[in-house]
Amino acid sequence: LKGRRVALLAHPASVTKNLTHAIDALAACPEIRLSAAFGPQHGMKGDLQDNMMESPDYRDPVHNIPVFSLYGEVRKPRDEWME
Repeated sequence: LKGRRVALLAHPASVTKNLTHAIDALAACPEIRLSAAFGPQHGMKGDLQDNMMESPDYRDPVHNIPVFSLYGEVRKPRDEWME
């Protein structure tokens, strides 16, 4: 994966043995260019727990990458979110 753009498909339990979320662990790898992430109904890190609540697409405030909801309004990535 060295030098390649990588997208992450993850959910709240996608963590390392030290409980670091996968998005943070991959972003910390200098040889990987994390360019987008995709998350489930309750959000990438489980921040939306209400039943049948759809999480919106957003830009990760720490890593500045688009995070697309697999259960949001739009069912495919938006061109304006990608570099």
